[in-house]
Amino acid sequence: MRIAVIGAGLAGLAAADELHRAGADVEVFEASERVGGRVWSVPFGELGTVERGAEFVFPGYDEQRRLIDRFSLELRRKGMPYGVREPRGGEPTSSEEMKAAVERLETDLTDMGVTDDCTVSEALRIAGVPSAVAEALKARVEISCGHIADDLSVSELTSAGFDDSDSHTIVGGNMRLAECLAASLERPVNLNVPVTRVSQTGTGVVVGTASGEISADAAVVAVPARLIDDITFEPALPAAKQTKSLLYAHGVKLFVRLVEPVPPSATLSVPGRYWCYTELDRDGAPRHMLSALANTDSGLAGLDIDNGPELWLDALEQLRPDLRLDRSAVMLCTWHDQPWIRAVQVARSVARPVDDEAVARPVGRLSFAGEHTAGEGWHGSMEGAIRSGQRAASEALAAARGQCASTAPR
Repeated sequence: MRIAVIGAGLAGLAAADELHRAGADVEVFEASERVGGRVWSVPFGELGTVERGAEFVFPGYDEQRRLIDRFSLELRRKGMPYGVREPRGGEPTSSEEMKAAVERLETDLTDMGVTDDCTVSEALRIAGVPSAVAEALKARVEISCGHIADDLSVSELTSAGFDDSDSHTIVGGNMRLAECLAASLERPVNLNVPVTRVSQTGTGVVVGTASGEISADAAVVAVPARLIDDITFEPALPAAKQTKSLLYAHGVKLFVRLVEPVPPSATLSVPGRYWCYTELDRDGAPRHMLSALANTDSGLAGLDIDNGPELWLDALEQLRPDLRLDRSAVMLCTWHDQPWIRAVQVARSVARPVDDEAVARPVGRLSFAGEHTAGEGWHGSMEGAIRSGQRAASEALAAARGQCASTAPR
């Protein structure tokens, strides 16, 4: 039984791992020069490894933690609660007031007549949340989701996480998990081999690249959503699988060395629509580094990222005057210009909702994985990518064994 996996991000590798462990002959294709996709760990001078992309391992990431344990990887405590950020720059408010407002929403949504198709902005207005708190909450959820609060479901706010639970990252970089998954496969991943076409036949699939093609009993399509339309599918995929109509977030990260380290902290720029944080190093001491993330169109436009990090560095010095930035040691990380990724995540819209079931549903002998297929609650996360890959592997095995309802698109 031979199964092709297209894409070697966490979703594709999780699928390949499940398939390999089930006894399938797995062939993985990756368009770029590395595995990991949007999990990309890179060196930053003497400060060690930083995460260009997915960074935080949260409580409840059970599948990711199971894999971390399996490969004997270690987690590093960041010391900075992801859900607690001090709001600055807008009307005076506090993280405590933000948390209290969200807790009230979680308790009283039904009594207020608020449903999931209500936007964050509408829910805050209906609940009578004070303007200072409401604006800080909008900034918080917009940064996390990469979209405007006027078009985000209130469920994105109530699931955003405002508690003080700690967060972690993998020692040596989150990409180590992707590398371990790839190394555990019988066949090496085919790097720098973009898949250009996928054809379904009556008995299997044919996967084509610039250098040739292979036949398989089934395939898992695990490329970022923005790249699906670059592949020619025969027969064509149903409309729900075509991703041109989806909205995308274009997150940008900035890392800068600190002249003097400070204890872990997290600060939210309400008007700037970005946040920044300091953390602990591997030994539990304050790290000589400030990290920042912007993930909305308005935030990125205000920081003039296309012309470099200078305006953002200026803004950070105003937001955190207690920090001494070493402006000679800076790394700016973008995703829109990465040819095999092009976006951080799919943004969820009330006006243009994602049909989660249709996006994830198999089409004949093709199954689909990736954060955009993970469904509400898991989209945009490493855990969601892994779970989607595991689900897609199960579907691919069923298809390869002739247990799928049809071998042609419906």
